Amino acid sequence: MLKTPRLMKLAALMLAGLVLAPMAAHAQTFRLAHHHAVGGTADVAANKFAELVKEKTDGRVTIRVFPGAQLGQEREAYDLVNQGAIDISITSSSILDKVYPPMSITSLPFVFDGWDHANAAFEGEFGDTLTAAVREASDTEILSYIGIGFRDLMFTGEPRTSIAQMAGVKMRSPENFVFIRMFELMGARPTPVTWGEVYTAMQTGVAEGFDTPAGVALDMKFQEVTQSLVKTGHMFGIMVFAMNENKFNTLSDQDKAALREAAWETRDFLDETVTKPAENSAYGTLEAAGITVVEPDDKEEWRTAMQPLIDEIKARNDGSTELLDLLASTR
Repeated sequence: MLKTPRLMKLAALMLAGLVLAPMAAHAQTFRLAHHHAVGGTADVAANKFAELVKEKTDGRVTIRVFPGAQLGQEREAYDLVNQGAIDISITSSSILDKVYPPMSITSLPFVFDGWDHANAAFEGEFGDTLTAAVREASDTEILSYIGIGFRDLMFTGEPRTSIAQMAGVKMRSPENFVFIRMFELMGARPTPVTWGEVYTAMQTGVAEGFDTPAGVALDMKFQEVTQSLVKTGHMFGIMVFAMNENKFNTLSDQDKAALREAAWETRDFLDETVTKPAENSAYGTLEAAGITVVEPDDKEEWRTAMQPLIDEIKARNDGSTELLDLLASTR
C-alpha cells in the first residue's frame, strides 16, 4: 500500500474507531453502479474497491457492483445516488457541478500540469474543500477521487491539429457547460450524447469527434469507429466514488474510515497498475489498430483559446476563483 499522508490520516481514524466506535450491529450491503464497460478502468476500480472494503471491514460491509449502466447512464446513476435509490456510483466529477457549480473547475482545460499535480491537489486542501462543499450542497459523500488520464481528441476522419480545422466539426459533448463552451471556443459544434452512446454516435455520424483518455478509448473499443487522435492532453479526467450521505452515515466510524481508505487505496492501485501504464501504452496500441496519432500543430494555441472559458467560470460560479488559486498553489 502506498503511504500517502491521506491514508496515514485515515489509518489513524480507523484505529480510533477500534477503540471508540461501536461495532456495526449487522452486516451491510451496498450497491455500486457505474456506466463503463465490464473490464474497463471504472469496472476494475469498482471491483478493487469491493475487495478492499470486504477485507478492511472483516466482511461487515459488502459492495455489489453493477457495471455497464445496468442501473442507469452516468448522470441518471448519480441522481439516484443523491436520492438514495442507489448507494454508490463511480462518476465523472463534472456531473457533480449540478449540485455544486464550482465543481466544474475540475474539468476545465489546461489547469492540471500532470499526474503529480492532480494527485497532490485532490489529496490535499483542494480536494477536502470540494468534498465538504458537495456534502453541504447535496446528499452526496465523496469517498475519493480517481484519475483516469489526460483527455485527447479523437475523430472519425482526418486529425484536426489546429483550432482553425475544428470549425463546424460535430463534437460529442456531455450536457455540461464546460464541455459545451470548450468546443464552442474551438469553433466546433457541441453535440450532446451520453457516454454510453458515444460508440453508436461515431458509427452513425451523429458526431464526428469527441474527447477521451487514450486508455479509456481502448476500454470502449473506440478504435473501431474512429480514424485519428490528436494528443491535446487538454483535460485531466477525474472520477469520484460518490456515496449517498445518509447511507454512509449508517456506518460506524470505523467502517466509514474503512470505506474512505479503500477508496483512496483503489486510486493508488489504479495509478500504478492501470491508468498510468495504460496512458503510456495506449497510443502505440491505437496506432497498431490503424489510428493516426499526432501532436497538435501548436499546443499553446489551444491553451490560449480556452482562457475565456476559465474567465467565464470564475464569473459564473462564486468560489471558483478561490478554488483555482488553491489548485495553482499545489503546483
